[in-house]
Amino acid sequence: MVQARQIYAFGTAHRNGWLSDSEDLVSRAADSMVRRYYGVDGARGWAFSVARDGAVVDSRRDLYTHAFVLLGLATAYETTQDRAYIALADKTLDFLDGYMASAHGGYIETLPDSRGHRRQNPHMHLLEALLALFDATKRSSYFERATAVRDLFFARFLQSQGSVVVEFFDNEWRPLDSPHFPFEPGHHFEWIWLLDRYEKLQRFDLANALDRLWDTALHVGVDSNCEIFARGTIGGAVDRSTRLWFYTEAAKAALVMSARQERFCGPTAKDFLDAMHERFLEPALSGSWIDEFDAHGCVKNDFAPASSLYHICCAVDASESAGAPPWRR
Repeated sequence: MVQARQIYAFGTAHRNGWLSDSEDLVSRAADSMVRRYYGVDGARGWAFSVARDGAVVDSRRDLYTHAFVLLGLATAYETTQDRAYIALADKTLDFLDGYMASAHGGYIETLPDSRGHRRQNPHMHLLEALLALFDATKRSSYFERATAVRDLFFARFLQSQGSVVVEFFDNEWRPLDSPHFPFEPGHHFEWIWLLDRYEKLQRFDLANALDRLWDTALHVGVDSNCEIFARGTIGGAVDRSTRLWFYTEAAKAALVMSARQERFCGPTAKDFLDAMHERFLEPALSGSWIDEFDAHGCVKNDFAPASSLYHICCAVDASESAGAPPWRR
């Protein structure tokens, strides 16, 4: 998953002219990902993790990981125009259909199937990858798959009169933790961005759904200082820890909502990115970041996860595309 996210980050750098040798980095990273993870243990699909010497550490086939592999392959094709990456994306989708498809819709979490709970989150990133594949190729089959994920969102994931994205379900997509449905404001923000992207490609009225997701996330998950909490319910915040990626996704959602609402009065993308810069970037070593603070404002980790670069690049790309400065300098 992290390798695929880095491919996306370097591909975004190439597309925007941020880094002179980024095309070579994308090609090298993509080829390495294929060589080290795809069927490396003799089974179909992508291994979850390998050691530096190439030995498989974890042979699970994980839906969340496969979603990001697809995003990485879409980015590699967009950057290099090498159709081998699209052929491999199609093989990956065939694997998901043949081995991980669920009779109740969507896909199971892992192989071997643990029969545990199911999550909306891997499907959200599968939608992201399918839209990226469609953008790169204009093939209708990818968009049809994206539409199936959108339909699953409205049929299962969206609950409480359309105001909450439920995180966890049983094997038949029955929501867990009802009736309060703990949710993640950060995922509300991600869904706003992705559903808006979908709507731009096909006429589908999402205004009411996006308004509800935005309002719920702000009401429960964001304080007056633009601090974003990890989890909440309709009744209020539950987990008041905070992570860097919440702010990048909130900024992207704010760009969407400010463009859609004639009288937008909520926090802006710049508000969220300024808060991210002040809390997570400025106190860190130059070129790095703090990942997470606990509910008392103490740093939780002594390392900077490389996977966060994907979120930062997404937010800066979206902000610059909208003509807004990414954050104060």
